[in-house]
Amino acid sequence: MKWVLRVAYTVFYLVFLILALPGYLIKMKRRGGMGTGLLERFGYYRQSRSEEPQGGLFVHAVSVGEVMIALKLIREWKRTQDGPVVLSTTTSTGHATARQAELENVRVTYAPLDIPGLPGRCLDRFHPRVIALVEAELWPNFSHAAAQRGIPIAMVNARLSARSEGRYRRVRRLSRMFFSGLSAMGVQDPEDIDRFVGIGVRSEIIRLTGSIKFDQEAGNIPETRKDFAGILKKLACGKPVVLAASTHAGEEQLIARAIREAGGFPLIVPRHAERRYDVIKDLEDEGWRCILRTEGTLPDSLPEDSVCYIADTTGELRDWTALAQVAVIGKSFLAEGGQNPAEAVACGVPVVTGPHMENFAALIQLLVKVDGITQCESNRLAETLKNLLTHPEEASAKAHRALSALKVHSGATQRSVEMLTSLAAPLC
Repeated sequence: MKWVLRVAYTVFYLVFLILALPGYLIKMKRRGGMGTGLLERFGYYRQSRSEEPQGGLFVHAVSVGEVMIALKLIREWKRTQDGPVVLSTTTSTGHATARQAELENVRVTYAPLDIPGLPGRCLDRFHPRVIALVEAELWPNFSHAAAQRGIPIAMVNARLSARSEGRYRRVRRLSRMFFSGLSAMGVQDPEDIDRFVGIGVRSEIIRLTGSIKFDQEAGNIPETRKDFAGILKKLACGKPVVLAASTHAGEEQLIARAIREAGGFPLIVPRHAERRYDVIKDLEDEGWRCILRTEGTLPDSLPEDSVCYIADTTGELRDWTALAQVAVIGKSFLAEGGQNPAEAVACGVPVVTGPHMENFAALIQLLVKVDGITQCESNRLAETLKNLLTHPEEASAKAHRALSALKVHSGATQRSVEMLTSLAAPLC
């Protein structure tokens, strides 16, 4: 049965790949992925197998958010474990973020496409002792190749929303088979245990580790960057800085307008940096003078009331967040799902979201319970921001309550590493 399903999956995957490949390559070019080793996805590597690090930990993450979690996990792993680490990513932005971290003895590569032969070629190159998949990145042919080689696979920082649980339950027999290749699974919340068991994951392999993302013990809260602070001091002209974090199409206008009405200075970090020119156009239509981070130098003179700073870079969100007086979370006003507010909470910054935070329902529920977050409709955003900016002590208390609520996840990174080390074959 497994063999039949894997063949069916592979046929579907190949058809999808052929149809999606042109768009994928265009996206990679637009995001700067060409020339970064993208052929590794197709099994072509720049260096010989004998030069590769072997016998270590293999971590797979998709894009920037998962890579940041992976880097946190790797730092904790290296604190107690010897040997090399391989970090594979799917996207060019994730790849760039991983490389920019410059962790010692960590080989950054692209994950192989899930076509029979390519996962095995990758695993034969690195011979890992154990594989860690960040969140739900489990691919059938990759899992099969690992099983053939006796390499244990663990999923770390796993979570399952109620919506996803409903979808998996409709095909429970398939989902049970899909997750059968796992040797261990570390989940974020107690609710996740019941949800994963309900879709066919064996209860004996599930461990409640907590969220690595929310773990403050292994956190790397950034110090204030003087260069960033200098930029904002010059541009904000004494106004409080309000961060619009991970915004999606249309939200830049909406949030910037509300920030201006509230008397703040807009610092915008779009979810996708390549949207920079669309963002500029939308904002200029409303009279903003946009300054891009990638432009480098700042103009000598600027109008005080219409300047907007756009941090159109990758991997710097944390550093900008640490300098904000309030953070507004994107994808929560004009789109559904929301972006992760944990980074802002970890920096001690008061957080505002729109009504659509479905992808982080458990976290939002936790923060709402302690009055650690503010949610509002788009037509009340300006009023909400003005209230937070004019009552800084109340806003700070709210941020402190949110940070305290995340302490339930303290030690999650260490527990995840302990789970991995229990599976890993001993070093020869």
